[in-house]
Amino acid sequence: MQETKEFRPFVKAVLVGTPIEFPNRDDVQHHVYSFSPARTFELKAYAGTPADPIVFDKPGVVALGCNIHDWMLAYIYVSESPYFGVTGAEGRVLLAGLPAGRYTVRVWHPRLTESEASTSQAVSVTNNGGVEVAWALKLKRDARIRRAPTGAGSSYR
Repeated sequence: MQETKEFRPFVKAVLVGTPIEFPNRDDVQHHVYSFSPARTFELKAYAGTPADPIVFDKPGVVALGCNIHDWMLAYIYVSESPYFGVTGAEGRVLLAGLPAGRYTVRVWHPRLTESEASTSQAVSVTNNGGVEVAWALKLKRDARIRRAPTGAGSSYR
């Protein structure tokens, strides 16, 4: 969704095949697009909610942008596995309901300096409870375009 001329949330994770609507809750039009290999699409300048949701049918990272507001950026992580999550502000996520077995766990972040594959860790889950896995990630600096000023006297919309 677009709200206060930003995408909300900044990162969203979904399972392959998930349809997503892109409601525009702002009082201006947005032109949402992605040129990502996992899903290319374009929602030309619009207000309200487009009639058809976009279906994310291939795994991978989808970067979103707005042709009208250059600072607007967000990501959709499309997972092949039903076991995924997005961390909260504290950088933690709980993957509940995993059947006992061996798994490979990976981390993705939009500013990750290494490949997602390089973060892989093997874990074993038993019926007795969860497993804690931790990473120390190196991140690139945040290169997002600064948002244009808004407020009294600003004519930029």
